[in-house]
Amino acid sequence: MRHKIMKYISALVLVVCGCLGAIGVSSAPASDPIVVIVNKNNSVDVLSAGDIRKIYTNSILEWADGAAITIYDLSVQDNLREEFSEKVLGKEAYRIAEEWAHLKITNQAKNPPLTLKSQMLIIRKVSMEKGAIGYVSLSSVRDNPMIKIVNTIQ
Repeated sequence: MRHKIMKYISALVLVVCGCLGAIGVSSAPASDPIVVIVNKNNSVDVLSAGDIRKIYTNSILEWADGAAITIYDLSVQDNLREEFSEKVLGKEAYRIAEEWAHLKITNQAKNPPLTLKSQMLIIRKVSMEKGAIGYVSLSSVRDNPMIKIVNTIQ
């Protein structure tokens, strides 16, 4: 009896979701843009996608004023990292991680990103470190006086 009820509920959920999709109601939230952030005291106000790519791929190691860049990244399993990796770096997140692992093993990684578990940790680290850079969703940092948004990735 319980099995039949569960099958009925599952079928009902599928029907309701199908109907919502047919009338234009989405069960997924609207896409929140990704923003690249730096500390509010960083002299940089804008970074191009090319500059961000260079920072995240070992080509730019310091800011224009000579300060070292500290790069923060989300875990490979995070959907935001996947989106960032594909849109900015042009590769899937796991491929980027493999490349960094190879660079570390062969002692060629000059400034590898530090992986943090959440956007909130990235925001905290960037707000405390002048040379830090990271990426998070726009809604997570809107009106945060401790950071600057230097690029918005659509």
